[in-house]
Order: sequence, then C-alpha cells, then structure tokens
Amino acid sequence: MRRRTRLTPDDQNALRRAFYERIGRGDMTLPEAMKAMREMTGLTQAEFAAHRGVSRRVIQDIERGTGNPTVESLNSIAKLFGLRVGLVPIRKKELGEPTSG
Repeated sequence: MRRRTRLTPDDQNALRRAFYERIGRGDMTLPEAMKAMREMTGLTQAEFAAHRGVSRRVIQDIERGTGNPTVESLNSIAKLFGLRVGLVPIRKKELGEPTSG
C-alpha cells in the first residue's frame, strides 16, 4: 500500500491552481478530477475514501473510469473542494463529431 505523499504548501497551491483552471475550462474527466483531488490531499485511496465517507472501492473505480458512483457519493467527495455535481455541456469533440478549425 502506498504511503501518504507529503506535499509542500507551494506544491499543494500549484496543484490546486491547475485543478481549478482545468475545471473552469471543462477540461477534466471525472477520473482525472478524482485523482487530482486525492493527490492534492496527499492521501492514499483508502485514506481519502475514509475521510470522505465512501468506500475505497468507490474511489478506485472512479479513478479507473469504471465506477458508477451515486450523486450523493460524488457530492460528498467534491464538497471538500467547493464543488458539487452539475450538468456540463458536452463538447462536439466528445460526441465524435468533426470540429471546425
């Protein structure tokens, strides 16, 4: 089992800035966001899950892109970061349509 990663305050701030910039652009998948949130805390999957009140398996499956978490679980996890589940527009690129340009 991996040990907790100790991040310096500067490292944490840099990760947070990058995270919120990508979230703001809508440029992050759920697995990427989950892993980024956990890494910002410096916790293992098990530690992060216990801290957020979900099972380790929920975190593991989301990070792998194979999970089907409930909205309640996602909100419990995201609340720490001032986020909540919402509807996000789908970009044409994600739908497999050609983009102009």
